Amino acid sequence: MRTYKNYAVGIILFLGGISAQAQSNFSGERLRNAVVSFAQKAAGNNAEILVSQNISDQVFQESDVTAKCTGSSQSLRGMSNVGIEFSMDGRIIRRIQIPVQVKIMQKVAVTTASISSNSPLSLRQITYEVRDVSAYSQDELITMSELDGSTTKRFLPKGSIITRSAIADKNGIRGGMPATILVQTGNVVIRTRGSVLNDASIGETVRVMREGTNTMLIGILRENQTVVINNSSTFTSENE
Repeated sequence: MRTYKNYAVGIILFLGGISAQAQSNFSGERLRNAVVSFAQKAAGNNAEILVSQNISDQVFQESDVTAKCTGSSQSLRGMSNVGIEFSMDGRIIRRIQIPVQVKIMQKVAVTTASISSNSPLSLRQITYEVRDVSAYSQDELITMSELDGSTTKRFLPKGSIITRSAIADKNGIRGGMPATILVQTGNVVIRTRGSVLNDASIGETVRVMREGTNTMLIGILRENQTVVINNSSTFTSENE
């Protein structure tokens, strides 16, 4: 009887050992390293990744569970989340979200002094520093060649990042500036003068007021501060 008990206990321990070995165990540290590696690859080598919380161990009774991080370079900016999906046989059985902070570090143009609106920018007013640009799209960040000879559109405090929306297009026009107006009706072109009512870049819609009238015209800005008005353009009165 004693031999039978010992044998039975041995079987239970053996089965228990198999059960323990059959588990899928993902430690919190292993998951943290995977999240940081995934976010770094998605956001780029210049990004700083911070995982702000402890990640709990994830344990499954099944032995063939796999884990995959999810997210995109577009979403991984600032305060964000990296998803971890645990799957078995192609089916997601658990999903968790890990809060992360992603700082996109890049050298950008920064003001060395406060600059008033409608002021020309000089090199002594600009320096280049590595800053966190997570809140900016790449389209907003400008190069030195774009800054050369540009003019501010609004007040810029000292130490602020200079963005494309903060400066006037060198090939564009600002509200209040004079412009040549070309009104095209069929084969007839009428040339007149007026003043611009809004900022615009070449190819954009601009509103102009004809000299000596209260008539506002809407056309397309071309080179040399010329606004082209065609048959489809809108003619309105300032008094309407």
